[in-house]
Amino acid sequence: MNPWRWLSWLVMILACRASQFDNGADKNAIPDMSDNVTERLEIINGTPNYKLIKPDKSTQWFPEREIKLDSCVRRARCEPLNKTSCLGSKLPYDKTSVHLTFYDNQYQIQTQLELYRELINVPTCWAVIQPLLCSTFMPKCERILGQDMVYLPSYEMCKITMEPCSILYNTSYFPSFLKCNTTLFPSRCENAVREIKFNTSGKCLPPLIHTDKPLHFYEGISGCGLPCRDPLYTEDEHQQIHRLVAWGAGVCLALNLLTVATFLIDWRSANKYPALVIFYINVCFAVASMGWLIQFGVGSRDDIVCSKDGTRRQGEPSAEENLSCVVVFVLVYYFMMAACVWFVIFTYAWHMSFRALGKIQDRIDKKAAYFHLVAWSLPLILTIATMAFGEVDGSSVTGICFVGYVNHPMRAALLLAPLSVVLALGGYFLLRGVFSLIAVRVSSKDVISPRAANKIRQTITRCSLTAALVAVFICVTFACHIYEFRNAELWKEAFKKNIICRLEALKEPEKECSGGVRPSVSVLQLRLLCCFAAGALMASWTWTAAAAAAWRRYAARCAALY
Repeated sequence: MNPWRWLSWLVMILACRASQFDNGADKNAIPDMSDNVTERLEIINGTPNYKLIKPDKSTQWFPEREIKLDSCVRRARCEPLNKTSCLGSKLPYDKTSVHLTFYDNQYQIQTQLELYRELINVPTCWAVIQPLLCSTFMPKCERILGQDMVYLPSYEMCKITMEPCSILYNTSYFPSFLKCNTTLFPSRCENAVREIKFNTSGKCLPPLIHTDKPLHFYEGISGCGLPCRDPLYTEDEHQQIHRLVAWGAGVCLALNLLTVATFLIDWRSANKYPALVIFYINVCFAVASMGWLIQFGVGSRDDIVCSKDGTRRQGEPSAEENLSCVVVFVLVYYFMMAACVWFVIFTYAWHMSFRALGKIQDRIDKKAAYFHLVAWSLPLILTIATMAFGEVDGSSVTGICFVGYVNHPMRAALLLAPLSVVLALGGYFLLRGVFSLIAVRVSSKDVISPRAANKIRQTITRCSLTAALVAVFICVTFACHIYEFRNAELWKEAFKKNIICRLEALKEPEKECSGGVRPSVSVLQLRLLCCFAAGALMASWTWTAAAAAAWRRYAARCAALY
């Protein structure tokens, strides 16, 4: 053959080879040596990963941003799938790789995936994490450009799980390779697993229950909420508190009604200030006690404190629920606040009476309209403000709806702050009145009769005892509320740790979970006793010889009628 022909063939071959490597392709790309180039690999800087570029119509697009999504791959060893489904859904490929995990074989991976099925107890997490688990534990693997390549899950697939699964992300539940690092999870990568339809229905780990109300979602577990029955208290503790409320409110109601009846049977002589204020105080405590006792009707407690979905009522009033919670709140809160205002008026009236014995009666009677205006309007303002802020919450333990069971600062502002004012003003007027009486007794001991001196002494004793007991009741109430405020986060965190531990125990059966710290039922009992004891104390102002005489006269009148 002609040597020139050989030379021309050699030049043509070299020219073709040169043009193949000098066509503008990325120097980091792995070339396709085949005819008809349809795809290529571009290395992702700083990682062992590649973008698989497929310049054809099958490439997916991200419509929100008009960005083309390419597959992301990494060198691995492919092996046939031992199981063609993942978490109950069929996989659209037949080969996988174990190189994205810490595990050595598919049997270990299947065992681990079965354990992750317990994430069904975190419904919103379960709904979004299944594609991530399958694309990581059982990823697609195939031969690309002569090399085994495994398809990587995208960073977006991982990131979307962070909030729904947040309750477990900072624990040992997930291995490090599921913590959304950008080496394993490159951004904007198309993955075949995203097209698989999974069963997204979940359930809630007891004691949590399913709810669709975001307000009731338990922290970190959307779709689940705390049950109406407070899990921080045992069933026995619930029954203890219910018995205490029944006896305390029942006795308080009986004593208050007896006092009201004592005034009514002798209204002509009893209808005078400051004694008449005791009548209004007892009316208020009687109505509040009725509010406490409503829960003991058949099915009433659940109707009052529980939502329709079985969670505890909070943020009332709401359009979705009935008014039973709000009605009980008004009966208890409004009339207890009214009783407190009437108590301050009572101490003021006594103070004015003691300052000028025998001269002040007309002046006090003329202020009656102002007393009523203040006593009924101030509690009304507080009640309306509480409902406007949506701070009425139910409690399965006490069986009523009250202010700030959830929002403690609001309870401090709408309950403890008014009680502070009552303690300050009531204590001031009572002490001033007692000092006035003591001054009268000392300055007039040689003038007044022994009977008058004895009456002054009894009044001083009663006022002093009332002031001391009211101060004790309010201070103990403050201490109980402060105890709850200071420890609420501790109890909440202990309960959350227990929930997390029990979720982890589903994956690690040998793990033991303790209940952690809980609130003291004795503190709650003490707080409730102070409430009912205050009502009984106000009723005791009619436990006098004059009241007994009034009942004897009433009995005589009734006997005369028959």
